[in-house]
Amino acid sequence: MSERPRPFARMLIACLFFISAVSLNILLPRYWHNTPEIVKHLLLVFSAIMCVHIMEYAYLWWEIFGHIRNILKETLQATHQLIDDNRSSLEKSLQTTNQLIGTASNCGLTNIYCSRKDVKGDIYDAIENAEKRVWLLGITLSENVHLDELLPTLNEKITSGLDVKILLLDALQDPAVFRTLLESTAHEAAKLINTDRSNTQFTEPFFHQRLYSDFTHACDRLRSYPNVGTAVRFYTHTPTCWMMVVDNTTHFQPYTFGRSASKHPVSLCIGDNMPVFKFQMQPKGKPFEILEDHFLKLWKTSNLDLSNIETRIASRNTIIKNIFDSHSSWFKHVYEVLYTTEVNMPITKH
Repeated sequence: MSERPRPFARMLIACLFFISAVSLNILLPRYWHNTPEIVKHLLLVFSAIMCVHIMEYAYLWWEIFGHIRNILKETLQATHQLIDDNRSSLEKSLQTTNQLIGTASNCGLTNIYCSRKDVKGDIYDAIENAEKRVWLLGITLSENVHLDELLPTLNEKITSGLDVKILLLDALQDPAVFRTLLESTAHEAAKLINTDRSNTQFTEPFFHQRLYSDFTHACDRLRSYPNVGTAVRFYTHTPTCWMMVVDNTTHFQPYTFGRSASKHPVSLCIGDNMPVFKFQMQPKGKPFEILEDHFLKLWKTSNLDLSNIETRIASRNTIIKNIFDSHSSWFKHVYEVLYTTEVNMPITKH
């Protein structure tokens, strides 16, 4: 069976019949002078019936609209009640949000990325479109943002006359060894501590750790780009951040010794755990000025270039032996407090 017409459609049909009946009642006497009285009466009755139907449907729709109005009124009343009940918390939340936005604006903070992986595309685009300078500060530029991928672009920028400065960590220093212990498994840390370096036949385990391998890989790649190699210095300071300054924008990621409990155990790097903050240069934007000055101080106080590092790599066994001999008690303490609960391996006394 066909579905019954809806009330609104039925009212339209009734209106159409009513107009037709009234029109015929008016026009027939003009063109049909001998119109039978029965036809006139039928047209009047039909018009009256359609008029009653129209009034019925109009009243029905008025009731429907009334019900809809009541439903909306009740819904809005509940919504207003909910807003009134939570007004204080909403106002407090909006006030906090406005305060955060205002503070971020005053500091020149324009974006926050959850990790270095999320900022990679932004970094690459910024370096590609740099017009004045590109300053890079990182351990070995091997975590998510890779030096290998940046070298061709950096070479072009140097050729074009841009100010390019790159600061990398000298891995043959005390801070690098300490960081390696933090980024090693308990078994690898035990090998670093227990190796007998007085034995001339020993194999230095430090040279097989990721930090040192990334360091030597970066040096090898820089030899293929002499222009970029002249723009590199190696710092000996304790790493405090990963940073990129491109023209009037800086991306800054603090270094910490901490690691989240949810961090995947395969990834032991401690350098890429904090969010990355993006700052824009502003007349009163202190963070950008501080970070810019931080980079320049590191640059000016770092006196090792690529040729110096190659000389140190040639003497790496002696350098690492001296580091472990000089800081033996400290490194053993680091191992004991961090790893003795994970692996039962005694500390060898030399």
